[in-house]
Amino acid sequence: MSAPGADDTWPLRWGQGGLPDAPQRMLLVQISAMGDQVQTLAAVSDIAARWPQLQIDWAVDSRFAQIPELHPRVRHVFALPLKALQRAPGDGAAWRALLGALRGLRAQRYDVVWDPHGSLKSALVARAARSALRVGYRAADCGGEPLAARAYRLHFARPPGVHGTEGRRRFAAAVFDTDPARPIDYGIRDAFGTACAARYAVLAHGASKPEKLWPQANWKQLGDGLIALGLQLVLPWGNEAERARAAALVAAWPAGSARLAEPGDLRSMAALLAGSSLVVGLDTGFSHLAGAMRRPLVMLFTSTGADLFSAEDLQLARTLGGNGTVPTPEAALDAARQLLGAGRAAG
Repeated sequence: MSAPGADDTWPLRWGQGGLPDAPQRMLLVQISAMGDQVQTLAAVSDIAARWPQLQIDWAVDSRFAQIPELHPRVRHVFALPLKALQRAPGDGAAWRALLGALRGLRAQRYDVVWDPHGSLKSALVARAARSALRVGYRAADCGGEPLAARAYRLHFARPPGVHGTEGRRRFAAAVFDTDPARPIDYGIRDAFGTACAARYAVLAHGASKPEKLWPQANWKQLGDGLIALGLQLVLPWGNEAERARAAALVAAWPAGSARLAEPGDLRSMAALLAGSSLVVGLDTGFSHLAGAMRRPLVMLFTSTGADLFSAEDLQLARTLGGNGTVPTPEAALDAARQLLGAGRAAG
């Protein structure tokens, strides 16, 4: 095989240079975050289509383990409580869970370990796996943690200006000889069956960073318009600050027209999205998940841009604002009206 970093390394040629004719077992290392998990699902579908017999395992932070579990071609998910231990280093139960997961991982042998995450923590997990071939990014592309590149035998250079779903699909094409031109398929569209009869819109108003938020007054105005269209509003929340904002909005709308989502895990949230007539959300993992599940989606960008978002069905998604431009509630409501008809046709 060519030396790591050589110009002729990519794409890998299975059946040559000491590689088996076809990979039989692989470990995918994508630790976080939720949106990145969703984006990686499309690459998994590409890999599974190219190598139908390939057994695919996935190492992920425990918080997001239910995302890869949705994909029918993922055989086993190694749930690692890394964030929990970062928050509480003395948590004995979390340490036992981590060591147990790592023992299970070490009990496997893989033809290839593929790390499209590219951080020091993902590199350490990749290095712990038993494989002669570990593939990741070059040092310059490891998100400010160049030491991560030392864990890999082969190094891939991120294509400039390409990120998110498309970037992972191109990386997969280089490693697994997949077809990045095939239609995007996140592999989870049928995980929850068809949408339910109730007409409701999910307003995914929360975000991990304050600069990604949309003004409360805008949510109120948008909600007024959606209620007038005959939709009930459901507002999910993940912490007390989000719950307080959501509760204030619910109280401002007519009684019975809006409610807080029931607390639950990622799978219950995915089920809520799957049954919706419409999702309006910010640049968050829930919005990416809704797009992957082919729900009519209006995605609102404020500080960030839409370059990281790739919908499976462009007819069912609208992106507004971004890079400092805050979308107006009028524009969001107009996009919602356009998509409601498309959503009924797709459902």
